[in-house]
Amino acid sequence: MELYLATVKLSISKSSDITFKLLPSKYYTRPLNVNPQRTFHCSYNTAASYGPPADFNLLFSGVSTDSIQMPYNWYISANTDRYLISIEFFEDPQVKCIYATLDITNNRIEVTIIPKRADQLVIDPLIQPLGSLLLVYLANSVSAFLIHASGVCDFKQGYIFTAVSGTGKSTMAKLWQQKGAQVINDDRLWIQKIEGDWYMFNTPMVWYTQKPAMKSIQKVFLLKQAPANKIRFMQGVSASMRVMSNCIQHFHQEKMTARHLEQVLDFTSKVAIYECAFTPDTSIVDAIRDLG
Repeated sequence: MELYLATVKLSISKSSDITFKLLPSKYYTRPLNVNPQRTFHCSYNTAASYGPPADFNLLFSGVSTDSIQMPYNWYISANTDRYLISIEFFEDPQVKCIYATLDITNNRIEVTIIPKRADQLVIDPLIQPLGSLLLVYLANSVSAFLIHASGVCDFKQGYIFTAVSGTGKSTMAKLWQQKGAQVINDDRLWIQKIEGDWYMFNTPMVWYTQKPAMKSIQKVFLLKQAPANKIRFMQGVSASMRVMSNCIQHFHQEKMTARHLEQVLDFTSKVAIYECAFTPDTSIVDAIRDLG
């Protein structure tokens, strides 16, 4: 089985007691009109128990504060170019734990699943949050990055709207859709430079299926809610750091962090950036179109 995430190809094998049922990954079995830059060989297996490697050091953790919205804890440990993603599920009917070792140097991902039952395991290979956590490192491996943003294509123009959660990314996407634009994604985008131009790609989402899409980017808008629409051009370090603050980044290694910084700074120097205060109606679409 093969999955294609922007410019990364996953070549996947599994043990016989696992069945893949594609939900978020449903439409990602064929590449877009872009050649894969890197292929990772992924194996999925089950085990009764798992002993994490002793030479891995804990880097990051995501501990749930709401078992309904986030019914799991996750942890990222590392040893040089090898990463271990550990996930503890609270009430998943099939899975107790997942351990995924990502070897970036050798392009390998080994996923070990601790099931709750002995019967056939039916999952999407990018089961949440495994897929979301892997995406950060897969993107970085091809000099791309992830950002919390919605993106639209409007009359061949590509716009992204970035902000912290709850500020209006999804609202903005819906407003543009009402005015006839194509929504690339409403929450998370993969950003990558290809042949000198910066592109946005959508990625498999948790709550819905979406066909893969890509579009070159002409403008970035930093969102904030306001009683009236106001658009202000930004540039320099302030604009770059505002964009970077909304990127998804779990990096500790110097070369990964440097690669991420280099790409974000190049992106923000090449694409027009605006601060965008807006009210939640389609007048903001007209205002942005008037920018030309």
